[in-house]
Amino acid sequence: MNLTTKPKSRISLGNSGNALVLLIGANLIFFVVLIFLKVFYFMTSTSNSAEINSTLYHTQIFDSFLLPASFKQFVNQPWTLFSYMFSHENLLDLFSNMLWLVAFGYILQSMSFNKKIIPLYLYGGILGGIIFIVMNAVLPDHLKHLDFLSGAMIATTAVATGATLLTPQYKIFPMLGGGIPLWILYLVFMLINISSVANAGVAAISAIISSALIGFIVIYQLKKGNDYGEWIYTSVYKIDDLFNPERKKSRTEQEHFYKTNRKPYETKERITQVRIDEILDKINTKGYDSLTKHEKEFLQRAGKEDML
Repeated sequence: MNLTTKPKSRISLGNSGNALVLLIGANLIFFVVLIFLKVFYFMTSTSNSAEINSTLYHTQIFDSFLLPASFKQFVNQPWTLFSYMFSHENLLDLFSNMLWLVAFGYILQSMSFNKKIIPLYLYGGILGGIIFIVMNAVLPDHLKHLDFLSGAMIATTAVATGATLLTPQYKIFPMLGGGIPLWILYLVFMLINISSVANAGVAAISAIISSALIGFIVIYQLKKGNDYGEWIYTSVYKIDDLFNPERKKSRTEQEHFYKTNRKPYETKERITQVRIDEILDKINTKGYDSLTKHEKEFLQRAGKEDML
């Protein structure tokens, strides 16, 4: 799996290095698997009552992938800290969450931050899930309204926060009076999210806020030169190489090719963290489109060399 930070002009379903497509694919595949299990369960059930079958399906199958509010129950199914952020029961929830993920994830890709999408998604989902369990453990019973947490909304919040922090003045819908700043879209996103869980209690709202916080921290530290997501891709590479030895060989050969065939007379600006910070600051204040061709090429080279 050759995950790179090369910017994408469009979402390519055929590119295995596209982190955004990988996340969307994981959510879609898991949704289809759950639907298949539900159909199979109903077909093999001995009960003729749809209500009874639905209750049993949730109790015996679907709830096993959701993050429980009870810490005692979570200890018995710890995998739910990961599985819940890919679990959707209806198509509308899946579609809305994937739409937001595409909107903010694509902006990260356009700025050569493809490799930061998956770490942000996982960090946001994990921290949000932990906060959800902790809050339910300390809150009084009358403030607990949600027994399980599911869906990609919480994890997507970290991706949205990261994209907005990197370039708040990024313009979307440029045909509308010069465009709408990204931070406005982010505010709309957060208002929709918080209002959608307002009846779910303090724990769910806290999970959203904590996901936004971790998205802020990861990108803030990235600007200072601390990449908290690199270990995730190192692990992904190792796992992928176990099942795809030819891909590992191809990647190694490609690296040597570029190292041994660089033109001797070619001169390029040396990549330094100071220069990267200057370009990122320019993006924050003026937007990505304000960069010169040379600055965009510099940012792409920095992404390829894992300096971002």
